Order: sequence, then structure tokens, then C-alpha cells
Amino acid sequence: KEIAKEKTGLVLVTGATGSGKTTTLAALLNEINEEQPVHIVTLEDPIEFVHPTKRATFNQRELGHDFNNYPNGLRAALRQAPKVILVGEMRDRATVEVAL
Repeated sequence: KEIAKEKTGLVLVTGATGSGKTTTLAALLNEINEEQPVHIVTLEDPIEFVHPTKRATFNQRELGHDFNNYPNGLRAALRQAPKVILVGEMRDRATVEVAL
């Protein structure tokens, strides 16, 4: 719950396949959604949890449907000036550079 209260910064959730990364991120976004009226953009492959609007407004985007690669999707998301961006995968240097 404390991470959901952060106002700025970069949060990395890492771990092996099946370790609960996606579930942890979904819980974190749900906590933000219940407490803060902010704009959230997610970039995912595929979308695994659909987040209903509670207090936050969501734009959930899927690789191959809404954006063609993570760097371009992240650049497009940044142009919308959301308070929170979830990037489902950061497997290449270009994505990490845009995120930083």
C-alpha cells in the first residue's frame, strides 16, 4: 500500500515466471484506483486484468493491437501525461531508455 502512495519515481517489479509479478501489479493498480483520481495507462502483452473505473481513469493498451512495440507505446503514453504508466515488459534497451 505504501508504494501506491508514491507521487514520483520508477517502481520495478521483477521475478521469475509464475512468481506473481502480474498479480502484484494488478493489486497495486487496484489500490491506486480505489484511492486516487488519476489517469493510468497500461502497456501489456496481453491484457490480463481489466481494471474498472473507480476513482482512476484507465487506458489499457495491448501490444499488437494498440501499439507496435514498447518504446513507441511508451512514448505515446507519455504524451498523454498520465500520473501512472504500467509497462508490462522491459526486455530491451530502447524501452528502458524511454522509461528513464
